[in-house]
Amino acid sequence: MAYRLKPARRFTDEFQRIAGRELGKAIAALELRPDGTSKAIHVARRCLKRTRALYRLAAPEAGKFYKRENARLRSTARSVADLRDATALIDTATALTERLSGEERAAAERAVEALRVRKGWVVTAENDLDETIDAMIADLRDAKLAAEKRAFPNGVRPTAYMLAASWRKAVERAQIALASSHEHPTPDHFHTLRKRTQDYRFYHLLLQAAWPGVILARERNVKALIDRLGFIHDLAVLADTLAREPELLPPQDIAILRHAIGLELRAEERHALVEADTLFGDVAGKEAERIAILWLAAA
Repeated sequence: MAYRLKPARRFTDEFQRIAGRELGKAIAALELRPDGTSKAIHVARRCLKRTRALYRLAAPEAGKFYKRENARLRSTARSVADLRDATALIDTATALTERLSGEERAAAERAVEALRVRKGWVVTAENDLDETIDAMIADLRDAKLAAEKRAFPNGVRPTAYMLAASWRKAVERAQIALASSHEHPTPDHFHTLRKRTQDYRFYHLLLQAAWPGVILARERNVKALIDRLGFIHDLAVLADTLAREPELLPPQDIAILRHAIGLELRAEERHALVEADTLFGDVAGKEAERIAILWLAAA
């Protein structure tokens, strides 16, 4: 079944269903690895993000559970972050080649090849990768058991108020991150804005049954902003990697690429701020109140 809460059903049942489904998918991906280890890790990390968003949505009624289980899943995802980051660098450099021309494109193409070699180094350095993944699977099995035991007040009104409180907090946190990005447009602030926007998107997916047409239309705009903010983050990481690991490429290539990346970053950041201003311009309380009313009506 979909990553979507059903208003007519008990919240406890829906929470356990979605958490169990996402964690089960993560475990299966890591155990079977049908498309290779890198793809399995990508799938598992995506499932963990969706699960953590569900936990965050339920946090007003499950504060201790959220803090404990969110920390567990965050730590589990970080255990394979180096391999994920090595893969993301290759994807970013590849995307960059499509935006550049001439000597800049040639330098980016050489960077792609160098980063593929670098990923091989990372995999070799992770000589205990299988052990790390086995530990991840064990943690996720424990997390799945914990989610299966978590119960909530199941009345329609308590659920609606809980969802509204989480929605309000998500918007307020995004607005704070947006203000920080305007005031100090640093990679860290844009990365925080991306994380807050991801929370907002997952809430749209989880609550789409309350207002299907409008929420799905809005979700597409939210997803577009996340993709742009993700590219900004990946470009910043690529630039930082080139600066920290000058042995990857000749100095001239690194200078060319860092200049090109800087230009791309400034342009992407300007677009992201405009899109985020439009998205988070509404008053958080009004949106949250609307969600509560719509959830009650749908239930």
